[in-house]
Amino acid sequence: MTEKVNFPAQALFRWFAPGVSPPSCNSFQVNIQVIGAGFGRTGTLSLKLALQQLGYGPCLHMSDFAADPRLCQSWLQGLAAEAPDWKQLVGQYTSLVDWPGCLFVEQLLRQAPTARVIFTERDFDGWYQSVSETVFPALRWAQLVSDEKAPHFIHLAKKVIADKTFVGKFDRESASGLYYAHRNHIVGLVPAEQLLLFDVREGWEPLCEFLQCEVPKGNFPRENAAREFFGMLGRMRGKRKLKGK
Repeated sequence: MTEKVNFPAQALFRWFAPGVSPPSCNSFQVNIQVIGAGFGRTGTLSLKLALQQLGYGPCLHMSDFAADPRLCQSWLQGLAAEAPDWKQLVGQYTSLVDWPGCLFVEQLLRQAPTARVIFTERDFDGWYQSVSETVFPALRWAQLVSDEKAPHFIHLAKKVIADKTFVGKFDRESASGLYYAHRNHIVGLVPAEQLLLFDVREGWEPLCEFLQCEVPKGNFPRENAAREFFGMLGRMRGKRKLKGK
């Protein structure tokens, strides 16, 4: 079941600075209004399309990195810094979902303390089966590509998914532990009025209620990133073979 409450504008700022008039959203360091805290393969591509339809676009998703080597390079360099420049990394994006943003919710909230956080829920069994059929095979293949020959997207996937998320452990028990640990971390980190636990199968109503906007006409986006994911992986493998790498 989706958990939701209405979000009072700029309430979090008043927690940190009682008695002080909160600044406008534009005065914060980044313009992020919505942060997606759920891992990839939990409905994040559908959420990206929904947010953009509701006016929270452009929305950054891992699929954007697959299509933009410069974006990958920018984030790789930024995350390697002792203090990442989140304003530079986020750029023109109004929302972000999926990897890598879901791993940096705490840091992003420091930059945009009034941002609303959406945690996309999916039952663990369904999620683990999905990542086992898509993400894990890609990461295993990526390990076979030498660092000096790998495209920037592969480097980013290794860094944020294989290393930072799964810590190199893809077995069911390890994945279950990190999956629920991440959920518990988000629930404990984000004030309840600022957080939506959202199953994309529930459609527009809970999302629009949380964001306080009208429900659009038409169906909620039902996109599956698997086709795009395998297409991207196939193209990368093809390039390696053509180059003899």
